[in-house]
Amino acid sequence: MDPSMTKVTSGEFTREFGRYRALAHREPIIITHHGRDDVVLIAAEDYARLRRYEQKAFHVSQLPKGVVDELGTVPVPEAASKFDHEYEP
Repeated sequence: MDPSMTKVTSGEFTREFGRYRALAHREPIIITHHGRDDVVLIAAEDYARLRRYEQKAFHVSQLPKGVVDELGTVPVPEAASKFDHEYEP
């Protein structure tokens, strides 16, 4: 999870539901339980957008630029080197 995301305990979330509900329209809210990340509250429109992406197959040329940019930052595990022979530039 993004360390800059707002985190709140489940007790605080219960006491301040209206505040966190409104904030979730601007950013995801991580709700913790016994000190561990438990659930994330997001706006309904963000959830619907995520569901659309989850159910859609993309050709690599159709991926959003932000996704492509993030893929370039993912470290490749050492174990993956056994597949290097399959790559043809």
